[in-house]
Amino acid sequence: MRILLSVICLVASSYLSAQQAASSYCPKSDVVVKCRKALVPFKYTNMVTNRIVFKRFNYVKEISIPLFYDARYRLVFNAELLPKDIKIRIYDAPQTEKKREQLAEFESSQGQFTFEPDAATGLYEVYVDFLIPAYIAEDGSSFIKGCVILMTGYEDEVSDAFGDSGSE
Repeated sequence: MRILLSVICLVASSYLSAQQAASSYCPKSDVVVKCRKALVPFKYTNMVTNRIVFKRFNYVKEISIPLFYDARYRLVFNAELLPKDIKIRIYDAPQTEKKREQLAEFESSQGQFTFEPDAATGLYEVYVDFLIPAYIAEDGSSFIKGCVILMTGYEDEVSDAFGDSGSE
């Protein structure tokens, strides 16, 4: 019984310390406000915190974002919480597809940027690739962390009635 109790305490404490460490390198409260402002007049749908770990080698992290066929979307990226620059590319198909088209490319040095997929193309998903370069510090440490905030929203019928075509 004591062993079980000590294992539970150990797991709980490691979970809490991991949560605390994650929030220390990704304080997103100010960034979320900036993203919400950039989303206007689109309705908020989702927010994803993409944790980026710089390793000793180059690698690509890919996420997919589902879209409804008949809606216009805005994707707001904020890369202000990254310690090093990365590239962000948006595609119409996953990495496994041989024939995929690049829809957009951004540098994280831009800080915050938006992307609006063309609703006429009939996309059901877009794929975001984070191209993360290799990293090794002068002291030999090999890992640094950061994050990219991605907020999505869609344009509804009410916005069309007001004639809104962009953000303020």
